[in-house]
Amino acid sequence: MESYKHFNISTDHENICWAEIDVNGKSVNVLTQEVMSDLVNILNWLEKNTKIKGFSLTSGKPGGFIYGADIAEFELYKTKQDVRSHMEFVHGLFNRIENLRVPTAVGIDGIAVGGGLEIALAFDHIITTSGNKTKLGFPEVNLGILPGYGGSGRAYGRIGTASVAEMMISGKPLIAEAAKDIGLIDQVVNGADNIKPAIKSWLEAQNQKKPERKQRETETDQSALEICREKFLRRVRVEHTPAPFAIIEHLRRHGHSSVAMSAAEMDIFPDLMVGSASKNLRRVYHLTDKVRKTARGDSKIKKLHVVGAGVMGGDIAAVAAMSGLNVSLTDVDSSAIEGAIKRSVDLFARRLKVDEKIAAATARLKADPKGNDAANADLIIEAVAEKLSVKRAVFSDLEKIIKPDAILATNTSAIPLEDISTALKNPSRLIGLHFFNPVPVLPLVEVIWSPHSNQDLVTRGMQFVGQIGKMPIRCKSSPGFLVNRALLPYMFGAIEAVVLGENPEKIDQAMVDFGMPMGPIELSDQVGLDVCLDVGTVLGIGPGAEKLLKSKCDDKTLGRKTGSGFYNWSENRAVRSREPLEPKLSDDIARLMLAPMVDECKKAVQEGVVESSDDADAGMIFGTGFPSFRGGPINWMS
Repeated sequence: MESYKHFNISTDHENICWAEIDVNGKSVNVLTQEVMSDLVNILNWLEKNTKIKGFSLTSGKPGGFIYGADIAEFELYKTKQDVRSHMEFVHGLFNRIENLRVPTAVGIDGIAVGGGLEIALAFDHIITTSGNKTKLGFPEVNLGILPGYGGSGRAYGRIGTASVAEMMISGKPLIAEAAKDIGLIDQVVNGADNIKPAIKSWLEAQNQKKPERKQRETETDQSALEICREKFLRRVRVEHTPAPFAIIEHLRRHGHSSVAMSAAEMDIFPDLMVGSASKNLRRVYHLTDKVRKTARGDSKIKKLHVVGAGVMGGDIAAVAAMSGLNVSLTDVDSSAIEGAIKRSVDLFARRLKVDEKIAAATARLKADPKGNDAANADLIIEAVAEKLSVKRAVFSDLEKIIKPDAILATNTSAIPLEDISTALKNPSRLIGLHFFNPVPVLPLVEVIWSPHSNQDLVTRGMQFVGQIGKMPIRCKSSPGFLVNRALLPYMFGAIEAVVLGENPEKIDQAMVDFGMPMGPIELSDQVGLDVCLDVGTVLGIGPGAEKLLKSKCDDKTLGRKTGSGFYNWSENRAVRSREPLEPKLSDDIARLMLAPMVDECKKAVQEGVVESSDDADAGMIFGTGFPSFRGGPINWMS
């Protein structure tokens, strides 16, 4: 038998052909062009071999089946015709699998998403291992596309319109048991060792006879799809994120026939793939991968001590405890510690759901009113008031009691490390770990270094960020670092516009229409107008904005935390009109408001605060919620 670069092929005594995909040079299996070429040759051999009684596909990489197409190769297809030609090739290939004269079975242990699930659906019988590690899904919507290898039709044939709509629109994977319940897969076994015996048993039971392929011909629930469309329209504009709307329209027009759905992909997919939204979302996918790689490695941090039990400090402690670290939390106000731990337990209940996991995370988080546990910590994070004198005092006291190899970190949002480190005899052990509010939601952490910083400790800080499931961006110490340096001029510019008479609701709505999670005025209320004013004194603020913020601080109207600021707040929500603006007006306002942000991002790159435009764009996407479908502020403006 011929050998293949990416497959291990064998035939047993019963003439069952066993194919094992093990993509050469990749840590996970992806459907590259080379892999597809191998598969063509395997099928050529199978179609000619009259002795073969069954065909099976499994993975040679433990814990994963196929993660889909190789996204890097998407960039090879420049035009709609390029994309269509590729799709025609793959459709033809998967059709050949489906039409093999012998029964076929696929065994899945671990991840099977995108093209990985689509190729599995071309087989007659799908077997998976049980448990949460096996996940099956169509995440294509997150890249601004939809399944393009016949998956929408084949999935519809098995599970019907409602279930396939949920899978494609949400992009969320199903665990094995849930997939079995809706009919997406046929059989679940316990453990990877049971996959091949189960395949062999099923293939032998077929006695070389192909089972009847599941096809559907039903009417689509048009009203349900229209409700779904209206739901999306309340959140996003079609021209910004066309994929979910294209999926809904695909189901509306073709969701009555398996064959029609698979065929229609050929027309829909190319339009989406060459569009700006998909290009930008693929850019963000690569940015995400790049950032996560910088967080790999062993931080050697097992015990964390957090100084300051306010919202930021408490949430940092909670996220770390939820991630498996032992955490101690201290504050001069013992009631603040109690409040932080109560919020933490609520977070554990929402996120972890399982009683045992909630109890374990709670046990890892310890109240430490006197701060004694700092002496045993591997990492100490300061999250006290944004006042230089206070931070210096904290670090001066900590240096006297901590372990020689412990890392000191500040969560300052704007103060340069050089100013804080003057309190230390050994300034090389100080780094910055700047989290973003709300900590449990926003993935970014700016890892700050100064000329004094020990770079090994900076690297361990990056690894710690990955350890707790966050995404690090390395930043040189400077006022505001990256995100606040770029974000605050955007916010202060909007406040200056309000001073000059612009309607704050119009500004905010324009930015929401643009794709931001909230507008700059509402964001100022969310952050706290006192905090905005404090940071403005460090980074700079226009006279009009400064005067207005001082007035509101004097009146104790500080935003969300006091119930009123620029807006009145009810149930943690700003009370304002949320009607979309006319598109041109909205776009004009957005360009005007965002100009200072883009300018500061470019300057941060030029000055070496971050290494590249990629890092600047990633920081703003992951730290502020800048819309992914725009690819980051520098990318958007270029």
